Amino acid sequence: MEAAARPRKRGPYQRSHERRERIALAVLHLVDELGHEGVTTSLVAARSGSSEPTVLYHFPTKDHLLVAALDRSDDLELDLATAGDGEPALDLDALRAVADSAVSARERRLRLFVMLRGQAATPDHPAAGYFARRTERAMDVWTAMISQRQRAGLAHPGLDPRETARQVLALWDGLVLAHFSDPDFDCGRALVDGVRRLTGQNWVEALAGLNRPDTGL
Repeated sequence: MEAAARPRKRGPYQRSHERRERIALAVLHLVDELGHEGVTTSLVAARSGSSEPTVLYHFPTKDHLLVAALDRSDDLELDLATAGDGEPALDLDALRAVADSAVSARERRLRLFVMLRGQAATPDHPAAGYFARRTERAMDVWTAMISQRQRAGLAHPGLDPRETARQVLALWDGLVLAHFSDPDFDCGRALVDGVRRLTGQNWVEALAGLNRPDTGL
């Protein structure tokens, strides 16, 4: 999660920002409809109400357009996630629902994500900076959620929240690849089970059961 809101732009800068967002949103909709393979500059221009030179001025290559689409998708999801007040909380049922949605209703976005994730290994690729920023934001959010669960007695108190957050993100990346190898694989269930194990929730619950005066030792 970003530490502070982005500064408001004014005048021509505001118009340029809005145009970029409109183009990025058009790309995102095209990805949802056609897959990233079907995105072309001419389609983006028509969908966003811009000329092709304008699209290329803001996003000089198709890879820049696709990265912008993922960035816009992240912004939209962040707006939904932060609609309420207070610290981010981890609800395992909600986490499973989000994972299930990602591998079904948003599978084309997920395929784009996987494709650009591989391209990001090239340092000068436009996806490299995007994934570095995205990982840092995701680490911050997951670190906060794991810390909150430790305070609530739902995660092992001895864990390093940030290192556990890194492990959870790595787990999700691996599960996504497993899903594309086996579409019947239940990503949501595996993710929730993995989070429980990585955060020590199974251990915490087992210890609580042992300490219960009515059923424990």
